[in-house]
Amino acid sequence: MPPELKDPKNGPIIAPVPHKPSPLMGLHEQQQEQRQPDQSFYYKRPSFFNRIYLSGVIHRPSDLLFLGHGLISVLWTLVCLLIVDLPFLVTTRFRINSERHPVSWGAFYSFCMSLSRACSSSVHNVAQLRLVSNIIAWFVPLRMLHLSSNSYSVKSNVQIKVHLNTLLEPERKTLAPTRARLNLDNSFDGIHRNPVNPSPEYLASFLPDNRLANLPEESGDLDQDGMYTLRGEWIEALTDPNEEGRGGAARRGPRSNVVVLYCHGGGHVFCSATFHRQVVTRMLLEIGPGARAFVVDYRLAPEDPFPAAVHDMYAAYLYLTQPDHPAITLCTNGSLSTNSPHHHVATPVLPKDIVLAGDSAGAGVAIAFQLYMRDYVQPSVEPKFEMPPVTVLISAWTDISTSMPSATSKHSYCYTPSPMGVNPFVDEATFYAFPKFNFARTYLCGDSKLAPNERNCRGRHMVWEWYRHLAQHPLVSPVYTADLSGLGGATLLQTGAFDRLADDTRLYAHKLGQANLDQRVRLELYRDMVHVHQFFEFLPMADKALHTMTEFIYDSQDKYNSEQAAQQLSRPRRKVNDKYGNNISYGSGEGKKGARRGTEWIVVETDGTELEGHDDDGCPISVLEECWNPEMREKAAANA
Repeated sequence: MPPELKDPKNGPIIAPVPHKPSPLMGLHEQQQEQRQPDQSFYYKRPSFFNRIYLSGVIHRPSDLLFLGHGLISVLWTLVCLLIVDLPFLVTTRFRINSERHPVSWGAFYSFCMSLSRACSSSVHNVAQLRLVSNIIAWFVPLRMLHLSSNSYSVKSNVQIKVHLNTLLEPERKTLAPTRARLNLDNSFDGIHRNPVNPSPEYLASFLPDNRLANLPEESGDLDQDGMYTLRGEWIEALTDPNEEGRGGAARRGPRSNVVVLYCHGGGHVFCSATFHRQVVTRMLLEIGPGARAFVVDYRLAPEDPFPAAVHDMYAAYLYLTQPDHPAITLCTNGSLSTNSPHHHVATPVLPKDIVLAGDSAGAGVAIAFQLYMRDYVQPSVEPKFEMPPVTVLISAWTDISTSMPSATSKHSYCYTPSPMGVNPFVDEATFYAFPKFNFARTYLCGDSKLAPNERNCRGRHMVWEWYRHLAQHPLVSPVYTADLSGLGGATLLQTGAFDRLADDTRLYAHKLGQANLDQRVRLELYRDMVHVHQFFEFLPMADKALHTMTEFIYDSQDKYNSEQAAQQLSRPRRKVNDKYGNNISYGSGEGKKGARRGTEWIVVETDGTELEGHDDDGCPISVLEECWNPEMREKAAANA
């Protein structure tokens, strides 16, 4: 039995909820289940009212103040625009940026950004965030009116049943040596195995070192049969007779084979596939007719904290490339279907046609998916998975603590809140003195009041211990803790000069380019643009960004296909094993003198002009690399 939970110093503790095996299970199935870590053992499902609250439906009096405060902020912003900013801009003849708005922004864009900043400054919990997300999602059909209805099709609420134990078999095989050292291969009686009372050794196993970092078991709701439902949305660009020659169509002919696996942003706690439907549709129309996208509605925190979203991306990749995989069952009209194939994946998608893409937190999940496949899946599966050859990352969140200068600056035009997390090397008092809604803590530990789990049911101190260890996990903060070598394929990263996560994207692009000298890594920094400016369709630079995405995707696919064809005609490539046991092939022409080294830096001016070079007027890379002090990191690891 789990130890009795007593913690009078840090407040009430939620008792564990034992998992009851399904009566339909046979003795063999029950014994097999006991050998596997059960992620629902200490999970307590949110109450009915909390589920309504988490859905974004306001039912608490304090949240009414949020609406009132937001309205006052909007009105005050409009007054400042008219009385302060506009006279200043006129006086300076529109040559100097005002305190709130760059000169290059038009009036409508300034107004929209003012509303966005006013709303973000008023939000203090996940329910308020989801309410704002729902309101914006309601207006998606209106935002898409300027797009021809004949140019795209949408299939929403695609459902996939995922059997979690089957999905995680490769991960558990790969982690078996790590967990064996912690006595994790026995029963729940061991203190190491008990996540409600984790040992220091168990928590330290999540830190990056010379061994593979451990992964926590999921903390979320499952059906009695150990399955959960993964949802998503299909979008397809059609041949529109009224818009011939748009984007990739003029270049590629009538049909495109590109399939975008898109991971939406939202701070790991809100937004959805519907919320991002408009920007993904515009991306597909730029690519050309025939291009499709599967936007993953991955599970969100606090109900399903890390690593649920990463597992969902893995399941979605199986859905595209191996729709008959035993870990997934396709649904038709909301019911399970084992006989009739889903019409969108009747033929498995070829990995070479897939483009992995994401924005903000979704871009971070996309990176974590790449690392997860390389480190936790590939070593234990045969045949090995072929990964997408092209990756597109928009305003990537790669440092969960948001410790870099752009994220903590008080002088920014961006609408995103600052900061969104806490450095894992600060003290516990600083962690709990966080002034606003802590996105990072919610993603890693959940919320004890709304969705109790083993990471937050032991009181405040244990929440801090879970956070400071998981925040250093390579799949959580890859820019500081992950080995980025071997992430094959071409990568395009886009960010704005006024983006809160500009430094996250810049440092990740720099390190990725240094770790993969034979692969193309391109960073585009857009002057005067904010976080995920591609979302705002009325911006010329939004269309510019989508156009360069299309060019990058087609150029990279052409290069990949040419290399594959050349490999079949040339002599066998020399193969070696990397630190994870994966095969890496080296061609005869790689590493020669004159080959490109590092990242391709591009600065895009407000008129669309591209300037090549490392001088992007940002914080020096050497400064960004020290935002997580190595000495503090080593000290924290030694004391773990």
